[in-house]
Amino acid sequence: MPVERRGAMSLTEQQLESYRTQGFLRVEGVFSNDETDRLRRLVYRLYRKFQPDDGELDGVDAAWDDVRFDRKMIELRARNPRAFGALYDCAQNSIDVLRFVTDPGVREIAAQCLGDASENLACSGIMYRMDPPKDDRNAIGWHQDRAYYPQNEDGNQGLVATIALQDIVADTGALVICPDSQRAGFVAPHTAGKADYESTEQKTVPAEQVDRYDQVHNEMKRGDVTVMNMNLFHRSGVNLGERIRYTALCRFHRILADDYVPFGLLYQFNDFLSGRIRKSRNEG
Repeated sequence: MPVERRGAMSLTEQQLESYRTQGFLRVEGVFSNDETDRLRRLVYRLYRKFQPDDGELDGVDAAWDDVRFDRKMIELRARNPRAFGALYDCAQNSIDVLRFVTDPGVREIAAQCLGDASENLACSGIMYRMDPPKDDRNAIGWHQDRAYYPQNEDGNQGLVATIALQDIVADTGALVICPDSQRAGFVAPHTAGKADYESTEQKTVPAEQVDRYDQVHNEMKRGDVTVMNMNLFHRSGVNLGERIRYTALCRFHRILADDYVPFGLLYQFNDFLSGRIRKSRNEG
């Protein structure tokens, strides 16, 4: 049965000021357990698609949240990374994931932090992350999301929203962030390509920049949403637990800003957009 969502939520001035000064904000309890369960169930359905002969947990209540299922997923990735990758890629294209990360509550949080209306936002970089324990192939070093998502040249015109699908603490890989580092603006990254099919491209902030700031773990409860400025320095946490860490993410961008470029568009070949970009840069 579809889950009814609450209406848009309003942030306090104290929360907005925290976002502006620290570069991030954690909003508690945006989603209920029933809502986060929807995405967890999706993973189990996809597992059964790619492992049709493994029905061991089919009669188990909440099989998707059973530690035995975590072990099956971890074993699948080790034994057949192509099948695990196919499962992962299918999850990224699920309509339930899209609907979840663009939920009215999440959109309104993003819009208020960006000082705009939710109907003026674009989204990109939707992800349903599945991070196995003690596996850093998809971990990213210190970086800014602006390096990967250039829709707004000014990183202050966008943000990334992360939704916890279970409790996440330092030992299970909570993001490590540098509060206030968004004030540095966009820093030219060191770029390294993908090491192999399963790894993630690295666009890292130089260490001397990171060392200027304190570092904290962004611990979250199930259903919490954290929004971060696209210029904020952060890195993947290390999952030292026994279970897979599940999170859902979406990047939001101010589509009416002069520096906005549609995702994947080579705007240098579009005279109209090129002119808008040059104007925003005061290049005449």
